[in-house]
Amino acid sequence: MDKEERIAMKICLKFGIGLVEVKFVQNYNTDLNLTSDVGFSWEFTDPIWLIKVDQVASQLGIELRSEETMEHYFAVMNIYSNEITKVKIPIKMDWWSTLLGIKGHQLIIGLYKNQRNPGPITLVRYDWKKNEVLEEIPDFQLSELTDTVITGKVFKEQAVEYLEISIGDERNIEEILLPTIFTPATPPFETVATYLSRTNREPKEEVAYLEVDDHILILYYLQNKDLLDKHLLWLKEEKVVHEFILDHQVQGISAESFMVLGKKLIFVQNRNNIKIYDL
Repeated sequence: MDKEERIAMKICLKFGIGLVEVKFVQNYNTDLNLTSDVGFSWEFTDPIWLIKVDQVASQLGIELRSEETMEHYFAVMNIYSNEITKVKIPIKMDWWSTLLGIKGHQLIIGLYKNQRNPGPITLVRYDWKKNEVLEEIPDFQLSELTDTVITGKVFKEQAVEYLEISIGDERNIEEILLPTIFTPATPPFETVATYLSRTNREPKEEVAYLEVDDHILILYYLQNKDLLDKHLLWLKEEKVVHEFILDHQVQGISAESFMVLGKKLIFVQNRNNIKIYDL
């Protein structure tokens, strides 16, 4: 039995597929949530482009981009206090600049010289608390970015200099959990599809599956004409806690659509709404 078959068997046992009939405590519908919403929700004006996680400080670095004005800015959010700080750094940004990471008060930003070339970049370390650029390193080729160090190399004419930049001491790191992605025709996908079919749901393209203690989280796509609707199903002890529609009529799939940091479920809904729930 290979890894996927073992996972499929585990899901079968969890859902009782092939063993006992699965019964939901309530019927599915197409509403945003099936029960009262007790999570935290914040809606930004512009779409969320990406999210980076600081496991030490339990915070999120959020990159936002306006598709109309091309404005490019950031926000920092603490997942426990829910405090959100909007950040606009005092350097020239364009569409090809991006957030590489967040560590404490530092945003790590990459400024790309050529959109067709992923490196080298100008690496910028910015203190969003003090509103101060700590360092700009041109011609930097990033090798690794962790919670404590940035490593890479700088190209200087004919020479190459290797750099290691300390960005903080490792303390109590919150565990981050990401779902496992299953594609069609694999045993885990077919097992989850069988479970969803009991409520007349036929998942398309892929499913993302994550177990956290007695919680099960399943992200799946349903056909909507020629496009796809993205759903997130949250179960606890095989009972439905919530079902969210994360997005309507999307053209493609996105692998990292939700995460669990500590005991917090985090996801983006309708592109600009970040939501956090306690598990």
